Amino acid sequence: MTVSFDGKVVLVTGGTRGLGRAFSECAANAGATVILNSTTDEDGGTTQAISDTGGKAIHMPGLVEEPDALIEKIVIECGRIDAVIHNAGFVRDKTLRKMSDQQWDEVMDVHLTASFRLSRAVWPHFEEQGGGRIVLISSASGLYGNFGQANYAAAKIGMYGLARSIAWEGGRTNITCNCVCPVGATTMNSANWSGEDKRIRKAEYVAPLVVYLAHEDCQESGTIFEASAGSFKKLRWERTEGLNVYPEQDTLDINTIAENWDKITDFSESEHPLHMGDSLERMYARFK
Repeated sequence: MTVSFDGKVVLVTGGTRGLGRAFSECAANAGATVILNSTTDEDGGTTQAISDTGGKAIHMPGLVEEPDALIEKIVIECGRIDAVIHNAGFVRDKTLRKMSDQQWDEVMDVHLTASFRLSRAVWPHFEEQGGGRIVLISSASGLYGNFGQANYAAAKIGMYGLARSIAWEGGRTNITCNCVCPVGATTMNSANWSGEDKRIRKAEYVAPLVVYLAHEDCQESGTIFEASAGSFKKLRWERTEGLNVYPEQDTLDINTIAENWDKITDFSESEHPLHMGDSLERMYARFK
């Protein structure tokens, strides 16, 4: 099976270095015209590197927090846009007690707010073309939390909630949205890593999943994945069977919760709700 992006245009934000460069090169190798977005006029030689290997790349600097002009420029110059990989971002690490409003807002803006604005900007073009793909680069910090990263973790898990909603809204018009939580060696995260860690966690070892999710043949939507060192894993919600009382008949107070805490938190019997309706239906099934 050969996955081809011939004739397709893919925007990669933060696409000139680190993980973004790996995504850009992977998409270009598959035939896409890749739009390399960065905040400065310097592209780190990525455009030329892609051209040297026979690929097509255009560097378009601009702020992802204000993407409308960028998307319009892409459509004017390339005639279309088929996928967005929102990878741009940075950290402003501080413990919660010491974190400023500015540090919180800056991280929210570039990760979560930009995800919303990029998706909104491309939406009419995707609808007109009969579909499109949005891939949001999330983080394991969003899944599991991390010391000193309350802003980053909140923004990254927020991207998954956004992706789930986009999946619902875009289902009728072939617009999909997924999240990937990659771990790859970049200048932002690997300063203290060993040489062995850097070797097995190369950015290019997570790129194939990210780029496949941007392809028209991939119908997956509303999903979050982890990827690192050639491992690719899909995640899903799991909840306990829990405590299920009949409020009109049984005693229900704080003591009820305390006395049944082990049952509420026991995952030996669990379920995997697929969406809000499924979640509520399972909760209310005993009343039918």
